[in-house]
Amino acid sequence: MRMRTLALLALLSLHGAAFPAAAGTLVGAQFRYWSFTDGNDLRDPLVYLQAGPVRAQLEYWQPLRGEEQFRPELGVHVRDARRSSYFVQWRHERSQERLWFGTEQVAGAGWVARASVGPMLPHEGGDPSVVLEGGADRYWGDYSFAGATLVHDPREGGLWVVPVRARFATERNDWLQLTVAPASRRTFGWAVDLKRGILRAGLERNSRFDFTARDNVIFTLGFEARLPGPSPSEER
Repeated sequence: MRMRTLALLALLSLHGAAFPAAAGTLVGAQFRYWSFTDGNDLRDPLVYLQAGPVRAQLEYWQPLRGEEQFRPELGVHVRDARRSSYFVQWRHERSQERLWFGTEQVAGAGWVARASVGPMLPHEGGDPSVVLEGGADRYWGDYSFAGATLVHDPREGGLWVVPVRARFATERNDWLQLTVAPASRRTFGWAVDLKRGILRAGLERNSRFDFTARDNVIFTLGFEARLPGPSPSEER
């Protein structure tokens, strides 16, 4: 575990060296506490960095009972001349490797259409499964939007989820985001997220988490900030 942590910290350091405090470089850290109905609560610290087209994240799940889980994540997002984007992302999990391939297409009049394919590759062999997502967002102002997504997760016989979210933002990009997520099999989730200055906070509820009988509530507190770019003399 220690070697994995050191390797990912080295990756973040190299990533930062490749994009030294570029304007728009985003750094953040959060602590999330998952409160489960069965009492097996989970502590979830994470840190992330996004510079240029690359985003890296380190996350560590520590339940009160059971096996801990280190979850490094790395992704690349690129944009075309129309500001549409394309991405590939990877995350290591305890029982599988997860991948995402997707796109966000600017459709005009403030609309953005989204689609992704997410293979899950089990460590113990067996056939991979694929999560499919598709949806659209409608933007207004500089940062405000509302949209919906249709998600199909094939595990345990399949689950359909329809997250619907709306973000109300200021010109400084402070925002309040509200999400409801009805799903098949009589499940329902919701979330409230807030950004004010560098502060990030959230409250989220999930029903039948990870195809079990457990419900949970997640409390989130952290920060997020953009680093200043280099001075003209440093750029030369």
